[in-house]
Amino acid sequence: MKAKKRRRLRPFRASQFPSSNGSGNSVRKLKDRWAIRTRAKRECIPTMTDTTPTSGAAFESLANARRSVRRFSSASVPEEVMQSALRSAHLAPSSNNLQPWEFHWVRSGSAHREAAVTACLSQPAAATSAELVFFVGRPDLLEARCAAMVVHFEAVGNDGTASYYRDKVAANIAGMSAEDRTAWVDKSVALAAAQFMLATKAAGFDSCPMEGLDPDKVRALFGLPAEATVTMAASVGEGTPEGLYGPRLRFPLADHLREH
Repeated sequence: MKAKKRRRLRPFRASQFPSSNGSGNSVRKLKDRWAIRTRAKRECIPTMTDTTPTSGAAFESLANARRSVRRFSSASVPEEVMQSALRSAHLAPSSNNLQPWEFHWVRSGSAHREAAVTACLSQPAAATSAELVFFVGRPDLLEARCAAMVVHFEAVGNDGTASYYRDKVAANIAGMSAEDRTAWVDKSVALAAAQFMLATKAAGFDSCPMEGLDPDKVRALFGLPAEATVTMAASVGEGTPEGLYGPRLRFPLADHLREH
C-alpha cells in the first residue's frame, strides 16, 4: 500500500492576517504563533473535557451572589484572582469560535489609571475600583481569526472543518455590513465579560459592568482603530455596603419565560 503523503502547511500570506496598526508586527506574531502551535501539535485534535466541574446548586448560588457593586473599599485584588478571571473570560463561547475580543486590563497603580477612570465618566464604580478591565471587540480582525482557523484545522488534518471556515464562515464575514459586524462581535464579547464577572465573584470579589463610557477616549487610550467596539468595562474590587444601591429587583421569571 502506498504511504499517505504528509500534508504540507501552506505558506502564510500577509493578506490573510491584516494588521490593525499597519506595521506588520501583529501579522508576524500571529503567523509565528500559529506556525509553532500547528507544527508542535499536529496530532492534537480538540476533545470534550469534563463539563460538570461544579453542581447546579453551587452555580445558582454563585449567580445569586453576584451583584453590580458601585463602590469599593481600598482593598487590593490579588494578581492571581485577576489572571484566573481573565482566563475564564477567555473560555467564553463565541460565534464560530472566532474569539473576537480583547481584554484591556488597567492594573492598579497603572499610569493609565486616571485616563481610564475618566473614560468611564469618572463614575464611582470606576473611581473606587481596584482594577479595571475594558472588553473590546475587534470586527476588523474577523478575517484574520477565520484564516487562522483554516491554518489550524488544515495542520491537524481536519479538512472538513478547514473547508467550513474557508468557504462558509469567510463568506458570511465578507457579506456583513459594518453595523452587522459590530453587533455580531458585541454579543460574543458580552459573553466573555459576563463570565469574567462571575469568576471574580467566585474568588470572593465584586464587580460592576459599565456601558456608560466614552468609546473614543478608550480607543485613544489603548491605540485602537476606529473599527474597534468598546462593548463595556468592568470594575473589580472588594465591595462595600454603600456600593449596593438597593436590594436586588427582578420582575417575576414568568414575565420573561415562554415555554413552547
